[in-house]
Amino acid sequence: MHMLAQQFFTGEEQQQITRTIHAVEQQTTGEIVPMVVSSSHAYPEAVFIGAALLALPAALLAAFATSVLLWWRGEVLWLFLIYFPLFFLAARPLMRYPALLRLCIGRLRAEEEVERAALAHFHAEGLQATRDATGVLIYISVLERKVWILGDRGINEQLNPQVWQAFVDALVRGIRENRQCESLCAVIAEIGALLHTHFPPKADDRNELSDLMIAGPDGAVQKRRLVVQ
Repeated sequence: MHMLAQQFFTGEEQQQITRTIHAVEQQTTGEIVPMVVSSSHAYPEAVFIGAALLALPAALLAAFATSVLLWWRGEVLWLFLIYFPLFFLAARPLMRYPALLRLCIGRLRAEEEVERAALAHFHAEGLQATRDATGVLIYISVLERKVWILGDRGINEQLNPQVWQAFVDALVRGIRENRQCESLCAVIAEIGALLHTHFPPKADDRNELSDLMIAGPDGAVQKRRLVVQ
């Protein structure tokens, strides 16, 4: 599961994204930074609940089957209490599979964690420190299949923060259809066109932020920039 972010885009797609950002940022003082993380939280309670739900029916079946074979019909409860922790321990590794873990994470819980993580990364990666306060973070959390877009104060003074929702919806739809690269590039281009209207380029513009950030399996953020020959 820790490799979800690194597997989200191929190397060629990463280059395509950085080229798109480079082209867009030639037309605006805005700084657009997509960031991909495997998950926004470890969700230990979801792992516990999922393992328990998997272990419960297996332990019950094993207890009844064993009691019949051994003629211990009155000892089903004790057999269940023996089997349940064994099946629980066996089921915990299965919760590393995103599809299973996702089923045990509540929608509101996931939204809260993605929003919290997006805000934290926005400040940790310096998007609030650009010269004209025009940083935009496109935060993609793969496990939760959720996207959060944040604009800095300079942008929010000109645009209603609700303007990002249409871009979020388009990108989430593309991810669900396995068109993540195509959808992200389209959203970057649309955001760039919007920023161009309010924040046209200046003669002394420079690229202040990374073009693409991907969280590694150890949590360290790998930052990519387009190398212009």
